[in-house]
Amino acid sequence: DVVVAIDGITYHESIDNMVDLLSSGEENDMWLLTIWRNGKFFEVFTRGPLGGIFEFTRPEESQMIMDLFQKREMGEKKDYRIFEALRDVRRVVDIYDTTHSQLAVVLPPVWLLQQKMWEPLLAILCVYLITFSVNIFLFILAVILVALYFRKGQVTLRRSYGMFQDRQVWAILAARSDKEAQEMCRGLDEKVNFINALVKPYKKELTKPRKKNKSGNVPKISQQYT
Repeated sequence: DVVVAIDGITYHESIDNMVDLLSSGEENDMWLLTIWRNGKFFEVFTRGPLGGIFEFTRPEESQMIMDLFQKREMGEKKDYRIFEALRDVRRVVDIYDTTHSQLAVVLPPVWLLQQKMWEPLLAILCVYLITFSVNIFLFILAVILVALYFRKGQVTLRRSYGMFQDRQVWAILAARSDKEAQEMCRGLDEKVNFINALVKPYKKELTKPRKKNKSGNVPKISQQYT
């Protein structure tokens, strides 16, 4: 991996200065890093030391990466959001925005329906139905408690649901839209496909089987004798 830019500005200073820079700022400040990996750019948010071994790139490699980075469209830092990507063994990726959703607090069933989380949706509807049939005040209490849970744990619930479907956390990226996040994941692994895909699916190239000559149908080789 090559650290190309910090907050959209190319970085050419020392390693010690980079470590100090990433550790500076307020407690909740995040730095937007542009990374070059295997011919592809992607962004991540980070805070503090990266915890790796650093070395300088060769001049020709740096120049090549800088030339490509100049052609890359970078948005404002405030436009980027954190996306988590969970992948299963079939390389099917579930990627979602971790930004806090007010809809999940006000209308949890609608948010669950939007996220296609069917089992939690059924559980919440059952809680609402049972408490409403018992006592209206119990129903109101259940609505408040569910809203408080979704206010604090919506991202954890979303991640847990992906793991419930046998997916593991694969990548955490910074992007401006769902489509851009999927394109970054495709850059990291060209063979992945997505749930609710916004990019073209990966299609495995099928090699045509070679025709085998049946016994007795071996083409004759003409020979000329002089």
